[in-house]
Amino acid sequence: MLCRFSPQGRDKMHGRIVSILAQARPRIQRIAPRPVVIIALITAVCLLGDSALYAILPSKLDAFAVSPTAAGLILGVNRYIRLVSNTTAGWAFDRMGFHGPFLFAIALAAVTTFSYGFLTGFWPLFLAHGAWGISWSILRLGGYLAVIEAGSSANIGRLMGLLYGGARGGSLVAVLLGGFLADSIGGRETFLVFGGLTLFAFTLVPFGQVPHTLGRRKDLAAGSVENLSVEPSHMAGPPSLIMVVNIQIFVFGLVISGLMVATAGYLLRTIASDGTTIMGLTIGVGLLSGLLLGVRWTGDLGLSVIFGHVSDRIGRTKIILASIAIVTTALALIAVERSLIVVFPAVSILFIAGTALVVALNASIGGLAPVERRASVLSRYATWQDMGSGTGPFVGLLMATNVGFGWTYAGGATVMAAAGLLYALAVSRKWLLRQRP
Repeated sequence: MLCRFSPQGRDKMHGRIVSILAQARPRIQRIAPRPVVIIALITAVCLLGDSALYAILPSKLDAFAVSPTAAGLILGVNRYIRLVSNTTAGWAFDRMGFHGPFLFAIALAAVTTFSYGFLTGFWPLFLAHGAWGISWSILRLGGYLAVIEAGSSANIGRLMGLLYGGARGGSLVAVLLGGFLADSIGGRETFLVFGGLTLFAFTLVPFGQVPHTLGRRKDLAAGSVENLSVEPSHMAGPPSLIMVVNIQIFVFGLVISGLMVATAGYLLRTIASDGTTIMGLTIGVGLLSGLLLGVRWTGDLGLSVIFGHVSDRIGRTKIILASIAIVTTALALIAVERSLIVVFPAVSILFIAGTALVVALNASIGGLAPVERRASVLSRYATWQDMGSGTGPFVGLLMATNVGFGWTYAGGATVMAAAGLLYALAVSRKWLLRQRP
């Protein structure tokens, strides 16, 4: 019998370990392919500066030499920049493949994060955060492309959920750690720390093993449309259905990411300005607002992968329609009854259903985009989402202050219901969709 410490014993043990790892590797790959995990991690790291800006800038206005109004413009400019930069990102991936644009996006994320630590005043910060919008357009599109490349119709929902949850994880770390560091070492110094962490993302790129040609259009490279690749039938969809999915993500951005997020705190201040008492403990409206929005973060982080997996099993169509029905019902309830006992659970359920909706929509557009036009189709999809989320806060607050919360949420419910009806009609037509999206 060999001693376990002898050379022969060590060789035998090494052989067993290698055998176990070889057997486990396919299972690990099925759970989370390496490119998706690495790209999700890179995205989370690059989001540190942007997410921290939302938490630090409004609370440190004097340090950055800006007014509250100027801070609002600075924080919102990146969304409007993305209306143009999404298309530009698609153009870049079409012509250059994956690595060139993606490395540029990481570099730009690091530069903008460092700039928040060095710059003061409205215009420098306005331009810096606008430049971040370009970086995010490329990072988000690169993530979509990596998921589609590594996934299939059987797991794309789960992988989209992993990507979405990973990005939200970076935002959560930025808000929590950024707030702590801002109080400890200062707001501007915090961005210098996060800028250094963002540079770390460069070292992760080689581990992703993403093909250099990912996203590149073969017809543009070869100069001939005859060289287009043929997409498998289960991973391509007609332009008409793609447009319907674009409308769904626009409505998601408009109603949930925009209107609901912007007005939730305002609504709570209106119906519970003095807070509430639970089990003898008084909870202020600020904490109530934080808890409510915290439900959204929890749903994004903890449930996105689960919802994606469920959509893979039962079909994206069912998840999308069920989510829209839940959101519509929640909005209708708030429109009719705006007491705290109704609003808090209704908005919480709405945010959770919104997580399921966006993950299923991301998976659907990934499956519908033809391989020869993936980058351009996905970039337009991202633009529709940004148009909705950029318009929603303005429309929501304008309606709430002029016609009241009842009509505001009733209008949101109507828009969601109309979007759901459009989607249901589209997927029920056999000439539009022969297989579940």
